[in-house]
Amino acid sequence: MNSKIQGYIMAAIGFGFLVFSAANYISDGENKTPAFLIMGLVFVVIGMKKARNAR
Repeated sequence: MNSKIQGYIMAAIGFGFLVFSAANYISDGENKTPAFLIMGLVFVVIGMKKARNAR
């Protein structure tokens, strides 16, 4: 698979983690751990870097 596509997929998964974390926080959900927030940020940053540096 193309490295650019892999980067975009990784960023999309990270964005999904961020949305899940935000929805859980807003709806006063049971899971208040920052794990999804941290993983989401890491996936978005690394995924976009990978997509940007692909040729």
